[in-house]
Amino acid sequence: MDLQIHHTELLLSCLNLMRKRLKKNICNIDDYAVLSRVEDLPLRRRAHIGDSLEYACHFWTRHLTQTPTHGDDVKEVQKAIEEFFTRHLLFWIEVLIIMGSLDISGYAINEIKQWYISVSFKYIIC
Repeated sequence: MDLQIHHTELLLSCLNLMRKRLKKNICNIDDYAVLSRVEDLPLRRRAHIGDSLEYACHFWTRHLTQTPTHGDDVKEVQKAIEEFFTRHLLFWIEVLIIMGSLDISGYAINEIKQWYISVSFKYIIC
């Protein structure tokens, strides 16, 4: 079995799940609330985010780094990432903050950048 194909499928599944589930104020927290003072934050996190969305938010770019930078799926991946950045980026960051994992965003942006550089480089050579 081709691991790259599985990573592409997992990446697209993560992006699709985030497309469907991410939304503004996903945990219904009062405006200007300090997260450390939201007593039921773990319950809200489990109820409104859950394990599958947390996984998608945390690991989607790891799957991207293992996705081929040439071939039939590149355009589909690029389109899904473009939609993610135009419609869901801030909601993703909100979930990362609630998870206590905002630092992931910096690494994720770098992984996306590196993948796009590889895609661009492949098209220049071809």
